[in-house]
Amino acid sequence: MTKILGWQLAALAVVSVLSGLIEGWTAFWSAAAGGICYLIPSAVTVLILKFLKPYPELAGKGFIIGEFLKIALSVVIMLFVFVLWHEKLNFIPFLLGLLIVSHVVFLAFLRVQRYGK
Repeated sequence: MTKILGWQLAALAVVSVLSGLIEGWTAFWSAAAGGICYLIPSAVTVLILKFLKPYPELAGKGFIIGEFLKIALSVVIMLFVFVLWHEKLNFIPFLLGLLIVSHVVFLAFLRVQRYGK
């Protein structure tokens, strides 16, 4: 799971820099904010799963709790960003940052599924 966080951070850096080069500084920060809205809750989920690793009987419950927290924290952080920064936020870079960070997980699972074929 920590490898996925690294891939998410790298993808966020690429999207933020590209957004910044194309549309400017505000787009850079908008893309970064969008990615952080998903990266922080993912890190919390990884911490929960690492904490519960010695307790395999709690792994399923930990996964469900982690996913619930990921969704709830993502929504709370997005609302926080929108309330504080709604006037200057570029929505398209924000959405791209959010989508890229969230979909890196799918690319990792696709790679795992096709491993060895």
